[in-house]
Amino acid sequence: MTSAMVLFPPAKINLGLHVLGKRPDGYHALESIFLPLTWTDILEVVVDPHVAAGDMKTTFTGLTIPGASEDNLVVKAHRILAKQHDLPGLHLHLRKNLPMGGGMGGGSSDGTYALLAINDVCELGLSRETLLAHAAELGSDCPFFVDSAPAVVTGRGEHVAPLGFELPLDGVWVVVANPGIHISTAEAFGGLTPMDRTTPWDQLATTPLAQWHTLIRNDFESGAVERHPAIGDLLQALRDAGASYVQMTGSGSTVFGLFQNETLARAAGTACGAQFVGPLSA
Repeated sequence: MTSAMVLFPPAKINLGLHVLGKRPDGYHALESIFLPLTWTDILEVVVDPHVAAGDMKTTFTGLTIPGASEDNLVVKAHRILAKQHDLPGLHLHLRKNLPMGGGMGGGSSDGTYALLAINDVCELGLSRETLLAHAAELGSDCPFFVDSAPAVVTGRGEHVAPLGFELPLDGVWVVVANPGIHISTAEAFGGLTPMDRTTPWDQLATTPLAQWHTLIRNDFESGAVERHPAIGDLLQALRDAGASYVQMTGSGSTVFGLFQNETLARAAGTACGAQFVGPLSA
């Protein structure tokens, strides 16, 4: 049995986010491309002889995580696996770097990576399909993080399919900025009018970044900008700084800009007070 495992749960951004309508189960049908970032939390799981078999001690450092620890997705991930497997005593340490409630998927990433780490440390031998099923139990966006590779995500976020085409993102840099505005799920969906998506995703492969706005959109963005003008100001600041494509990610309020020049990206990050500037690997 491996005694310890350190993983780096990444943030994600949505490339387009289309809300297609409400499903019979009450969830909205969504469609988006998810891209992982090189911006991560740090998650360590170790076998701890001082912790009772089947239990897990947690340590959280870095950014303060609101809410009760038993509601954290890393704890829920352990709970799922502990119900089905005889686990040793574990100690999980999560160093929280990614902002919460900003549409970056950090909590979903942490929970899924806890599944991956416990599977490896405890040598459970779970298949990818089983891990995907457990991730879907955790939350809508979680299955994406089993592979953390560019993907088309549909359903309520649980259906993940490889792109099947190459996005023109070699050498592209991403600037991520958050205006410090929290948008609840209820607020995001309030007053939203679902619309069909008619443009095939694969057209992005042959369309210049500067024209991507003609093909895709985030259906949450216009309402968020109307209610919170600071989000629109930040998007415009990224455009003015030379971004080829700008968009709000998820249900907000985090925004990003894609730059084809590192120097422009770094200057934009400074000007916009960005939380992350880095290469976008896709």
